[in-house]
Amino acid sequence: MLGRRIGRLFYRINQKRVAIARVNLEWCFPEFTAEERETLLRLHLVRYGQAIVDMGLVWWASRSRIDRLCTVSGGEELQRLRASGEKVLLVIPHVLGIDMTGAALSALAPGASMMKIPSNPLLHRWLWRGRSRFGARIYTRTQGLRPLVKAIRTGHVGYLMPDEDLDGAHSVFAPFFGIPTATLPVVGRIARMTGAKVMPVFCELDSGGRYHVTIGQPLSGFPSGDIEADAAVVNAAFETGIRTAPEQYLWTLKWFRTRPNGEASPYAG
Repeated sequence: MLGRRIGRLFYRINQKRVAIARVNLEWCFPEFTAEERETLLRLHLVRYGQAIVDMGLVWWASRSRIDRLCTVSGGEELQRLRASGEKVLLVIPHVLGIDMTGAALSALAPGASMMKIPSNPLLHRWLWRGRSRFGARIYTRTQGLRPLVKAIRTGHVGYLMPDEDLDGAHSVFAPFFGIPTATLPVVGRIARMTGAKVMPVFCELDSGGRYHVTIGQPLSGFPSGDIEADAAVVNAAFETGIRTAPEQYLWTLKWFRTRPNGEASPYAG
């Protein structure tokens, strides 16, 4: 209840983020009416508020409580791959339940992931604590890919959120909801370096506060060696998951800030 109230308050007071979300939803769901997109936005922010409150559970709740709150589908294939000696990289878009998903998956296998260092040192400490308390190895971006690659090679399951628009210099443009989107080609690169099977993951937070984590089948023929084609495959897998529950994606972030051919950002105004 508290989380839902926070989400509704967010809708009223943070007009900057609400405006960003409206642009994203208009670009990604042009087939929706304006009223349908606004309803989706309101639902997203309600779920966002729930997820914010639930961060306290990621930081402090017991293993048994996390397990009661989360259901995981597709874990059998993950366990089969590991038992056969395969390396595994799980990739998930920036959905509301990223941190809770990481906590839930840690019950299946030792994990390793990367995080951006927030500008606030206190936030950094709490995020790192929450993400590592169930035994996961957490590396910062300043350390580069090498520690994560090494962890995957030695048996840890990689867990990565690669859907970020950093800039055109480090990205390729690949379709996402039919839009050329600056995409980090890091998933294909790690898969080539480790020989890991890449499995897409999605998480849905429902109105009752439960998290439903779905591990998909390994991406077929991945990596292909073509970095743009591989980036498109990952984006397509993410889009498929997001379309099943679009309120779960973090629409308040600037996913389409970097445009091809010097085009203006849609958020410029």
